[in-house]
Amino acid sequence: MVSSTTIRQIYNTAYLCSMPADFSPLVLQIATPFSTGTGFYLPAHGLVVTNEHVVRDNPTVLIMNDHTERQLTPVVYLDAFYDLAFLRPEKPLELGGLILADALPAIGDQVIAMGQIFGRSEQLAIGEVTELAHTHHEIDFIQHKARLKSVQSGGPLFNEAGELVGVNMYDIDEGHQRALSLPVSDLVKCLHEFKGGVGKAATRCFNCKKVVFEPSVGQTHFCPKCGDDIVLPCDVPEYQPTGIQATVEEIISTAGYDPRPARRGPNLWEIFQGSARIQIAYHEDSGLVTGDAHLCHVPDEHPGELFEYLLKQNYELEQLTFSTYGRDIILSLLIYDRYLSIDTALPQFERLFKKADYYDNYIVETFGADW
Repeated sequence: MVSSTTIRQIYNTAYLCSMPADFSPLVLQIATPFSTGTGFYLPAHGLVVTNEHVVRDNPTVLIMNDHTERQLTPVVYLDAFYDLAFLRPEKPLELGGLILADALPAIGDQVIAMGQIFGRSEQLAIGEVTELAHTHHEIDFIQHKARLKSVQSGGPLFNEAGELVGVNMYDIDEGHQRALSLPVSDLVKCLHEFKGGVGKAATRCFNCKKVVFEPSVGQTHFCPKCGDDIVLPCDVPEYQPTGIQATVEEIISTAGYDPRPARRGPNLWEIFQGSARIQIAYHEDSGLVTGDAHLCHVPDEHPGELFEYLLKQNYELEQLTFSTYGRDIILSLLIYDRYLSIDTALPQFERLFKKADYYDNYIVETFGADW
């Protein structure tokens, strides 16, 4: 559980900052071929909670953080009305406890919102509750000033006791630094309704608000209560890339990696080769496909010797280039989309993967670089 002492200490030092280690296990990164978002784990239910719009049109999504291995996780509950989705990890997540609050915070109480942009440090914001029944799309939300902008969606909202009081939803951009979170009471209601299916996946009909469970045999595309169109998790097809994206994934697959857990959006993939992290990106405007292997950090002492070595390697390497971004040491590959094919690009990317795994170890051991 997140302690109130920790929350107050953070509040006294920063309004918006990188999340301390005590909070990190509570936040999960979520990635799909279309978007990324935030979620959190409820160990008592074995479910990950996030926003419906984060996982929309995906039967499975990738979840991970620094405290658990990444895994593809099926979507088992879709709720466009409350903008909630539940994911059921096949492997249990050992991320500690999370307590659901019995009551909402009072107006003026401090709350802490948590979220994350995929691949970056977790973020938090602390602010006071300004309204407890801000009606938006027929739902009474908690309105507060713990605003995280683009990383708000799907993350948890805690009170000063470290208890979950809401799910981060909307950011009200009206110059008042306000955000909306779904009250924990609505989350508990949805969890209770979902539990009625005894493990079956489900969706909520947006028209009549009835929770509909997947049938044991066959599929249904209509609500049995009102007849309106519904989309059950079993109705969502697997993502099939086309064009350059399909070629990139074919290269990744032929190189021996599963492209599904590598997806970080429509034009970004992330692969781990040994201790190196390689990001492959397609820049549609320029037509460039890039591979950037993040190796290690420039050491504090005697960096000149390392820079001399990197410049020498740039002279000797073919098609690969060393650079630095901040303290990051990066080994890069550039290729235009019109030249992208298995025959032309696969050998280059395989070389990048191999060299990245070699260079990060060598630079750390030889020049004292930091992992």
